[in-house]
Amino acid sequence: MVIPATARADAKLAELIEGTKATPELSGLQVSVMEESAIITSYAFGFAKITESGSEPLHTGHKLRVASISKLLVAIGIMQLVDSGGLDLDRDASDYLGWTLRNPNFPRETITPRQILSHTSSIRDGPRYFIMAGDGKLKDFFDPGSNFWDAGLHFASGPNKTPGTYFVYSNLNFGVLGEIIERISGRRFDLYMAEAVLEPMGLTARFNPCEVPKNDLAVTFRKGRGNNKWLPEGPWIAQVDHDQSTCFYGMVDHDQPSEFLSRYEMGSNASLFSPQGGLRASADELLVVLQMLYNKGTINQKRILSDAAVAEMLEPEWELNTERLNGVTAGEAEPGGPADGLMTSYGLSIHRINMREYGFDKGPETLIGHLGEAYGLLSHALLDPETGDGIATIVTGTADDPARFPGHSPLYRVEEEILRWWLSKNY
Repeated sequence: MVIPATARADAKLAELIEGTKATPELSGLQVSVMEESAIITSYAFGFAKITESGSEPLHTGHKLRVASISKLLVAIGIMQLVDSGGLDLDRDASDYLGWTLRNPNFPRETITPRQILSHTSSIRDGPRYFIMAGDGKLKDFFDPGSNFWDAGLHFASGPNKTPGTYFVYSNLNFGVLGEIIERISGRRFDLYMAEAVLEPMGLTARFNPCEVPKNDLAVTFRKGRGNNKWLPEGPWIAQVDHDQSTCFYGMVDHDQPSEFLSRYEMGSNASLFSPQGGLRASADELLVVLQMLYNKGTINQKRILSDAAVAEMLEPEWELNTERLNGVTAGEAEPGGPADGLMTSYGLSIHRINMREYGFDKGPETLIGHLGEAYGLLSHALLDPETGDGIATIVTGTADDPARFPGHSPLYRVEEEILRWWLSKNY
């Protein structure tokens, strides 16, 4: 296992790389720590990729596909449009999309951008939540006459599920938000995010991995292939960004992808660019986003969002009621398992964690930010809104199913161990 010199400073994190009785072996780990809104320490362990000549060390500057933390950045892009007067969070989203978005089970109820951001829109992932390049338009998910209708599974049904009332985490919400961004800004989603959100914060993170130098990309891994088929004693298998990166969903089916993009119809299918999870960023860059939020919308003396926009993002838009009947709390996991209670309070694409409910008896009572999991990777970017302390973590892959190593909270044990390491140093 490769452990760069900069990483040897902390034995506990190095131990996690090798695996313990309670946690699986990891392919790589980035951890960045912030105190009072200042980044003070960054670690990188393990390897970034495996080549014919061997493994290449993971560095703090490597970018990975950070999964659902991407949603936090999309929310920033949406709130910029609110600040500019181009978007009203409580207006019918259909007015911005150019087509009618209605849950047919509640046809009189409008669906608003606020509901979409807070996962209370009644939109559901169904069996799929993105459409490959050239295969259709995003609105096809919501058209009963389309092959993407999927028997209406992209909408909630049943009592007490009207838009604005019931929380279910949904990736498809962010394909819709990406399309709203394109319709209002007139820019392709990935370009808007780069020009309006990422570059002004001084970040070289990108939603289009083809815009990231290949040497700056690290690969996600797992020991196993297919759906939940793990081989803990087998070789590491690359999952994302090995060989040639895929710039957008369906790129491999196009002989001339750049020509496809040049002909792309704005506001037709922003799900191509994976707004729900496709951001490539480092842990250090994720902390910059948290810095901006803590500083009420500014970073490096540049204003990204208004004070009011940040405050609106961070406030709880949905909270689990005392009867525990107004939402599904397990995120993307199956309800009724160890992930229950993962999500009990949510802002505008801000996951609000009650640390006491999670079983952490020291440190802040509330952390805000987002978690992520996809293609072997686990990630979190979490901020103490009272002190400006924060942590960003990217686990690049696990040798075994992390669900086999549950924590005492709804988190996986390896995630808990990293948080406990951080809390022991700071609280």
